[in-house]
Amino acid sequence: MKRMSMCMDVEGAIKNYSTRLPNKWSGATDNGRKVSNSEFLEHLFSEHAKGHKVIPMNGKCGSPCQQSDKCTGFDYAGDGCPGYEIDGGLQCVKPKPN
Repeated sequence: MKRMSMCMDVEGAIKNYSTRLPNKWSGATDNGRKVSNSEFLEHLFSEHAKGHKVIPMNGKCGSPCQQSDKCTGFDYAGDGCPGYEIDGGLQCVKPKPN
């Protein structure tokens, strides 16, 4: 089974986040620090200036990959996460009863 991480299209995100999000919106970095809409847009413009078409949505996904030595690394030019084989498939976790 192959595990892959999600990615975000930079140009699409710039278009959507610059016109559709209220000024009160805030996201968070991997360490939990809140960022404003304008900070996030600055980040997107910075990624766009580097020529990145897509960016990872997982803080451990990148080039090189921090999740697996089997992964060839994130492709910022458009293909995103190539994924990597995992042993035993995905493990389902049953929710704890209330």
